[in-house]
Amino acid sequence: MSTIGSTLKQIRQAKGFTQKEVYGAIVSRSFASRLESGQHDIAAEKLFAILDRLGVSANEFRFIQNDYQPTATELARSQVMLAYDQQNFPRISHLAAKYAHSENPAEQRIAVVANTLIMAFDHRTMAITPAMETLWQQIALTKTWTLQEIDFGSILIVLTSLKQTPLAATIRKYHLTCDRYVSAAADPFRVMDSRASFDLVALQQLLSEKAYPAAKAFKPQLLAGHTEHLTSDGILDQQLSLWLWESYFGETARAQSLGDALRQMPTPRFHLGIHALLHAWEGRAQQYRRRNISDHR
Repeated sequence: MSTIGSTLKQIRQAKGFTQKEVYGAIVSRSFASRLESGQHDIAAEKLFAILDRLGVSANEFRFIQNDYQPTATELARSQVMLAYDQQNFPRISHLAAKYAHSENPAEQRIAVVANTLIMAFDHRTMAITPAMETLWQQIALTKTWTLQEIDFGSILIVLTSLKQTPLAATIRKYHLTCDRYVSAAADPFRVMDSRASFDLVALQQLLSEKAYPAAKAFKPQLLAGHTEHLTSDGILDQQLSLWLWESYFGETARAQSLGDALRQMPTPRFHLGIHALLHAWEGRAQQYRRRNISDHR
């Protein structure tokens, strides 16, 4: 891994900036020269100011400093979540076993996340493990959630269910956390996409728990927030949620139209996941509707 100074120099020269343009009024010229040659460290506040002039985020800087490679923890998380998006549970199981024996505690946590996702899919083994209990305590005792909790949205739902904690409280706290990171002006961390994914899982959990009044009242939440920032991934999750809601509580024609559109979407990354979700919930929604009609006769 390169030094902070040498990476700053690499980015500065690649962008064609002079030292004065990048460092002026932040550090002296002599300090900048020593910094770029690896002879000085720099305070975080000044580093952030320099990165702002370079037009590079802290995360991107770390990526460049690591020879344009993600960190081991970032790679582990990305692999697990991609496999989950694709509903590739054998792959998730392999990754869980791999990272469970890592010396890196962050990767060990990713292994717990992977095992929790598997458990959520295979309802026959819904029993919280000691590692999951530890993860839950870490999350539950955190008064103010950050981007890590936003990224772990699916896990929050599963752990809430396993701990038999009211789901409404987790949903409310998650949405409030998202509100701190997004505004009408910007969504720098793609929080709205994460919220759309979270809401899809939350709605499925409400239906699985047969909390039908809460699920029926959930539709406004699916459309709330700064949805103008949704990317194609977020829009896909939102449309899946709306299809699921319409299938249970809305117009059957509307549900059919949404389902047909989702099946025809050219999204190879999520293709298997879309069809698995549609297949899994169509029958349940039909049973609910038939039972509901019968109960009201």
